[in-house]
Amino acid sequence: MKPTPYSAEILTVGNEIITGLVADTNSSVITRRLETLGIPVMRHVSVGDDAEEITNALKQALERVDCVILTGGLGPTHDDITKHVLARFFDSKLVPDDSVKRRIESIFKSRGMSAPQNAHTQAEVPEKATVLDNAKGTAPGLLFEQDGKRVYALPGVPLEAEHLLETHLVPHLENLGTGKVWHRILKTTGVPESLLWQEIGPVSQFEDFVKVASLPSLLGVRIRFTATGKDLAEATAQLDAAEKLLREKIDHHIFAVDDETMEGNLGEWFRSNQRTLAVAESCTGGLIGHRITNVSGSSEYFLEGAVTYSNSAKHTRLGVDPAWIETHGAVSEEVATAMAEGIREWAGSDFGLAVTGIAGPTGGTPHKPVGLTYIAVTGPHGTYCEKFRFHQDRVRNKERAAQAALNLLRLYLLDES
Repeated sequence: MKPTPYSAEILTVGNEIITGLVADTNSSVITRRLETLGIPVMRHVSVGDDAEEITNALKQALERVDCVILTGGLGPTHDDITKHVLARFFDSKLVPDDSVKRRIESIFKSRGMSAPQNAHTQAEVPEKATVLDNAKGTAPGLLFEQDGKRVYALPGVPLEAEHLLETHLVPHLENLGTGKVWHRILKTTGVPESLLWQEIGPVSQFEDFVKVASLPSLLGVRIRFTATGKDLAEATAQLDAAEKLLREKIDHHIFAVDDETMEGNLGEWFRSNQRTLAVAESCTGGLIGHRITNVSGSSEYFLEGAVTYSNSAKHTRLGVDPAWIETHGAVSEEVATAMAEGIREWAGSDFGLAVTGIAGPTGGTPHKPVGLTYIAVTGPHGTYCEKFRFHQDRVRNKERAAQAALNLLRLYLLDES
């Protein structure tokens, strides 16, 4: 008889989660990581800061699975009750832990502060729990073991939860999984999902290697490959074969893999080619520059960004002829081109990138509707401008325009290469 796989359930605690004020990102991160260990997550359950609800959810989960991972409710405030509920559930009194106390005091001392009294309450831990050291925050993680089952309690702060996941849970659980799973995500942009798959062709061509999922979003379509193997080498071979086949179909649409980003990969190109960039923005309001400077070391190649929102700024800052704005409008191919060339000349950069558009919801006309956007790139081999029409609200139009601008720059640089 085939053995039953070791299984897990994730229990998220917090009123902010069930009311929708805060998105539960911890469950997805933990689930993906456990998948790589071959441990299936059977359920995601969320409850509020209510002792009875937490207790009932925990009891039910332990009847179903081998391991329960709780996140949230370990802080020092009145609504952080998870630790107390767990102490009662496992009939364990709270006792002081000197190592946790020293860490809390050290953290506040590094900030030039004395630890407040309520922070010291986090150094009180259930006697029957194993304390999981948290180098990223003041609340330690906890592990309870009973009747062959495990209950982990992690802070709700995503950075801390992920740190404890990697430093404690993964080493504890990595030898318990079966049928280990690996993913690879190839990120595309600039083409709708239906047209993308028309270019790719039938999904059956990949199924000799991997399982395939198509994940559309505001900024593009992610294609996720999933491979199952006895080890990483076997799975990697399957993923590589599937990626090679996909790139034969749509390589020009793929801008990043897994944790890579558009701006990160662009930065690598500029750094390795020792080229520089300047950006002029209107409707995106600095969003392109923000994304570029999210990359550490971007000062090596990003010279400057100008938010030339008004017509007068386009003229005085970038040298755009007022007659062109009068004749063609601020949102036009002519003005976008002049903006890109103007910022490149002003900054003395190798490449210039510019965007002008109507983000909405006001400002559109029948001739130039909301969402109309022009993006221009200029470099040593000339200037190219493309027209776009976005159809979302103001914030989403800005996000899509910034993504389209970076992608147009990427495609321009591919030709450059």
